[in-house]
Amino acid sequence: MRERVAAGDDASGMQQDFLAPERRAQLVQVLTDVFGGLDASALADVESKLEWTSLPGGATLFRQGDRGDDVYVIVNGRLRAVVDDPEGGVRVLEEVGRGSAVGELALLTGEARAATVVAVRDSDLVRLPKAAFDTLLDRHPRAMMQIARAAAVRLRRSSQQPSRAGAAPVTLALIPAGPGVPLRAFADRLTAALRRGGDVLRVGSADVDRHMARPGIAQSADGDDAHGSIVAWLSAQEREHRHVVLEADAEWTAWTRRCLRQADRVLVVGRAGDDPAPGRVESEAAAGFAPRRELVLLQSDDCRLPAGTARWLAPRDVAAHHHVRLGNDGDVERLARRVSARAVGVVLGGGGARGFAHIGMLRALAEAGIEVDVVGGTSIGALIAGAHARGLAVDEMIEVARSFASPSKLLDRTLPLASLMAARKVTALYRHLFGDVRVEDLWMPLFAVSSSLSRARAVIHRSGPLWHSVRASTAIPAIFPPLLSDDGDVLVDGSVMNNMPLDVMREWCEGGTVIALNPMPTDDKLKRYSFGPSLSGWEALKGRFRWFGSTIRAPSILGSVMRATEINSANRMRLPSFRALADLLVEPKLGGYPILAFDQYEQIIEIGYASTRDALAAWRPAAATS
Repeated sequence: MRERVAAGDDASGMQQDFLAPERRAQLVQVLTDVFGGLDASALADVESKLEWTSLPGGATLFRQGDRGDDVYVIVNGRLRAVVDDPEGGVRVLEEVGRGSAVGELALLTGEARAATVVAVRDSDLVRLPKAAFDTLLDRHPRAMMQIARAAAVRLRRSSQQPSRAGAAPVTLALIPAGPGVPLRAFADRLTAALRRGGDVLRVGSADVDRHMARPGIAQSADGDDAHGSIVAWLSAQEREHRHVVLEADAEWTAWTRRCLRQADRVLVVGRAGDDPAPGRVESEAAAGFAPRRELVLLQSDDCRLPAGTARWLAPRDVAAHHHVRLGNDGDVERLARRVSARAVGVVLGGGGARGFAHIGMLRALAEAGIEVDVVGGTSIGALIAGAHARGLAVDEMIEVARSFASPSKLLDRTLPLASLMAARKVTALYRHLFGDVRVEDLWMPLFAVSSSLSRARAVIHRSGPLWHSVRASTAIPAIFPPLLSDDGDVLVDGSVMNNMPLDVMREWCEGGTVIALNPMPTDDKLKRYSFGPSLSGWEALKGRFRWFGSTIRAPSILGSVMRATEINSANRMRLPSFRALADLLVEPKLGGYPILAFDQYEQIIEIGYASTRDALAAWRPAAATS
């Protein structure tokens, strides 16, 4: 077997006559996972055609558009697949870990690489060239068909945007944001919470020294002989444990650097009351390392609501942030579920008055003991999601619904140049409900969806004043005036672009569980109307009350506008691939309730509750056996 070491985009080959026993044992296990059971001769045949490739963290394996004439299998490490974004950026398709094949689509089809693949961390791969694959296909067709099956799975995933899931992160590195961070106490609490999902090992530099029976060995440089032994031992721990938690040193050391190079994900831990400027360790970690980074802000145990999170997020490029009180089990367990791809995300769709069914859904989930880790929604779904993330109880949400039942409390007609309503009342309601709370300061992560008329795209609100995010998401075009974003975008109701943001939650929730409620009927119920090519408001009024025997039957302006905003999303909800982004999709029978039936909130809430309870009862046994 040949070996090559890739550095950046280049690879240099070197002949190797034998493999270390530890590494060959890893390879045999991975080949068995990929190709199925192989007898000794077939295994030897496959091994003889493989080339070892070492890829440093941050290096590129191949680029989108490159010729694809080989397939790679990950023995150790983690790779990330990204594609060019239409707006000039990149979009992450998935991350894959040990035992995954990469590049098989291009190998089988002869087409160019469909994505760019980079190493999230230091990774060991084996490469199978096309010529060798063709030879093995003749000799061992059943084993090689496993590659074709992997390609079929990838093709099926590609029809869903984004991909439902990648490999869950195995190794987490904890680094301090600055001096004085209680990293050991945090590591102990996180490790204990992660153990609910399987075996977990926490490793600090002293643990390595103790295991190797050699004081100071953890601080060995990358070029030292001891480095390979440490990495081999860490790789063995990854195979034996569900998660490995690497606790970095308080300073920038060789062990801290090794933690970053071996991690699938990096958690930057800071104390909320400290200086938010990144310290030395974090600054070094941000340079040249590819693992996804997330921020953990440790709050005091008596903190009622975090504040000042924006100051911490401003100087950092992190994929997510978490608020944690070390003395609060719920906070720590939510963090553990999120970083281990076991979070539960709840999606609440738009639908006018029918959206009050979300209140019943949240009640049913609570009674079933299902902890919600992330919540997001559109239009009235954003309102209920915001109330839930803010910590309102179900009874308090019912009071919010009651306020909507009285039009005089919400509607303030104005000269209809920008909109029919001035929106002073609804804005005042949101300000009263949410106060000065900012989205990034919530204990529970939240997103709300609005639509940009300026850029013709959905806008995902994950920061800023909570009332503003909800107000933008519920700005029904022509009914309520739009809102201006900080960068000048004109924002209207999120239902125009994405009424059921299953895709947003699937990306945010990673490999966790997505539960959603769609309050809009899935079957089109045609109403009988009667009106001509021109229609005056007076004629419509006579028809509505059947004055003077009028036969005019026309939809209301509000009903037409709200139906028009949801058509795009209604078509998406007919796509099986889009619906499949939810693990549980609840669709209450609400067709009999008009979209403006806000005064019937009690019945709608009860239908949402009963529908969710029944759906959970049918889903849980199926989920347990899948």
